[in-house]
Amino acid sequence: MTAQEAGAVSSGLTPSDIRSALNRLRKSRTIGSSERLIEFLSFVVEASLNGEHLKETTIGISVFGCTTDYDPKADAIVRSQAWRLRLKLKEYYAFEGADDPLVIDLPKGHYVPVFSVRKPREESSENSSTQRQHLRRV
Repeated sequence: MTAQEAGAVSSGLTPSDIRSALNRLRKSRTIGSSERLIEFLSFVVEASLNGEHLKETTIGISVFGCTTDYDPKADAIVRSQAWRLRLKLKEYYAFEGADDPLVIDLPKGHYVPVFSVRKPREESSENSSTQRQHLRRV
């Protein structure tokens, strides 16, 4: 068991729980239709579960088909796709996945996903409406 798996298990999450959450994202309307984002998310989740420490260059080559001389300073594909992925994850968990018990997040500035359990949602409809309007503007 890797350190990441041990951390997930110690927080009550198993690799199976995390992969189930990933599968829900794959099947979602919000993010599932973007093969590129799903491939990106799947790659970083599996790498994390295997205890791998990813760098932007590795993701560029493995996920986005960049050549081995890929220079992240000259080509921002990984950063721009990470930005898109973060927006889609936020949208998914605000609406379609609002009741998902496990959240997969990709914190800004990092390519290591964070897995967390959340409490059941108890929002007022007014708060939900405000969130929807905010996400539509983004």
